[in-house]
Amino acid sequence: MSPVPFTLRQLEYFDAIAAEGTLLAAAERCHVSASALTLAIDELERHLSLQLLVRRKGRGVTLTPAGSRVLSHARRVLASVDSLVSDAWEAGTGFTGRFGVGCFSTLAPFFLPGIMEDFARDHPGLTIELVEASAPELHELLLQGRIDAALMYSVDVSQRLTFEPVHAYEPHVIVAEGHDLAHRDSVHLRELLAEPLIMLDLSPTRQNTESIFATLGLQPRIGHRTASFELARCLVGRGLGYAILFQRPESAVTYDGHSVRILEIADQVPGTVVGLARPHGAPRTARLQALEEFLQQEHA
Repeated sequence: MSPVPFTLRQLEYFDAIAAEGTLLAAAERCHVSASALTLAIDELERHLSLQLLVRRKGRGVTLTPAGSRVLSHARRVLASVDSLVSDAWEAGTGFTGRFGVGCFSTLAPFFLPGIMEDFARDHPGLTIELVEASAPELHELLLQGRIDAALMYSVDVSQRLTFEPVHAYEPHVIVAEGHDLAHRDSVHLRELLAEPLIMLDLSPTRQNTESIFATLGLQPRIGHRTASFELARCLVGRGLGYAILFQRPESAVTYDGHSVRILEIADQVPGTVVGLARPHGAPRTARLQALEEFLQQEHA
């Protein structure tokens, strides 16, 4: 695409001259000197290879036929720019229009229902479009401008994104209701090493779990790997092993009707953080700030 041979400022000056009828009046309207305005119009005519104005000393200026045609186009361009600025201002400060929010798939059951019901009710002017996806997919959607923000784990956020924390999670162990340790409130992970670990094999949960054992210098015995959060709970509920998870469902009952118990980890182990990511340099708009505050309150 060839460079545009004029600036918006030149079009604004041209429009002011046509409206005011004299260079002096147009200069006062635009808060510039008459010489600066004249130079800008000379540049505009030179770049367009057209004479736009006829200047008569003491009698102001008149438009040439070509100038009249260019003025019509110029005013449409300026009107479009005004509309763009207005829309951008509304998007940045208001609560109307489309608001695209992505969410890492395993976080969706814990965050999206509240957004769809409570946040949407509080902001009826917003058309909230929700997308569930993997971390790499959310990264691309953000950089392509197809969503405004995404709920992600901090470990998945690249340097091309800005991250605002929403909630910190501490890992915990789940065991079957009939497990020998189910009556306890907490457990040291070394007490479970002889038992099979049901590994939630999904990034970043897998990496976080491996980091927990590495921090303690322990090596777990993997009993089964699954990419399904609920399948991991179901297997634990049947007594087929234990699992380390970060999210805490309200119900202790699994999909297939068994129950699990949560045990806090007595060891000092690393946690994880969930937050809202947006493209680096993108503004923290009013709607984004409102969503961030809503999530922080809901998951306090």
